[in-house]
Amino acid sequence: MTVDLPDEAQPHGHAVPQEMTMNFAGHIGVENRKHKRWYLMMYLRVYRQDNKELLGHIVDISREGMRLVSDKPITLNQTFQLWVDVPKENAARQHIALEVESLWSGRDVNPDFYDTGFRIKNINTQALLQLKLLIDELQF
Repeated sequence: MTVDLPDEAQPHGHAVPQEMTMNFAGHIGVENRKHKRWYLMMYLRVYRQDNKELLGHIVDISREGMRLVSDKPITLNQTFQLWVDVPKENAARQHIALEVESLWSGRDVNPDFYDTGFRIKNINTQALLQLKLLIDELQF
């Protein structure tokens, strides 16, 4: 949901962001994305590379970041080496390796879960191509 603020909402002549967003948990914030985010037809599993722990499931993704839903809070301002588990035909699997940084976190609309926003860092050409193909195949 996007909320446009009228000009009179600018207090004392100070500029305020004109585009605000509301996430599924009802939190309102400034929209900082430069690239469109995509919702996928399935919640893809995301694992930590170092210990193979399931970190969460992708809620939405763009070329610059993603939002995960998880059953426990994720430490903020931390860099993670992750891989996204992508199912393919004939029960095959593909893994997309990503380096990400956790930027924000909050309760999901279901209070048993947490939403965390990540910025994708240092993405290589192969991972960027895989990400583009993933979005093309699974977006809705």
